[in-house]
Amino acid sequence: MQYWINHNGVQSGPVSPEQMKEMGLTSRAYVWHEGLADWVKITQLPELQGLYAMADELSEPQPDNAASATDEPIVGQPYQPSQQQPSGYASQQYTPAQQRYEPAAQSPAPAEPCPPTNLVWAIITTVLCCLPAGIVAIVYALKVTNKYQQGDIEGAKRASETGAWWCIASIILGILSMPFASMMSMLSTSALQ
Repeated sequence: MQYWINHNGVQSGPVSPEQMKEMGLTSRAYVWHEGLADWVKITQLPELQGLYAMADELSEPQPDNAASATDEPIVGQPYQPSQQQPSGYASQQYTPAQQRYEPAAQSPAPAEPCPPTNLVWAIITTVLCCLPAGIVAIVYALKVTNKYQQGDIEGAKRASETGAWWCIASIILGILSMPFASMMSMLSTSALQ
């Protein structure tokens, strides 16, 4: 498991527990990993026992301009470090509380039902009647659902009606072309004899 550390105002991570041993952490460090709602003190995670020293056990030298307790970084907020970063560990402005996944708000469903797509009729007329007009009917049939999902109810109705008219045109063109196709087949068979 990977952890993010906030120790003495320096955020770093992701680090493994093995790397945490080398960081010289104290009980004042805060830790976060996937699954936690917010940063917690390292002492609150039993799996990290032994990877830090108690703060009162260490006698850390305080700089001349020691920060007061109120200057301690706010957990869960980005920290702008003002001191030298420890070597070997890259600091990151990682704030898990602010980078959680939030699903996008969905638009409310339209009040009217979706107009008929006529897709089945468009496919049948394309295969059996007239290929060019049937393809146009299929294109308009596919536009119906797309426009409806975008909230364009009027556009979906227009695409539905236009697709239906192209289906009818395909049927009519198919019926009109049948006599010509029959005549052409008869002519080609008589030419072969």
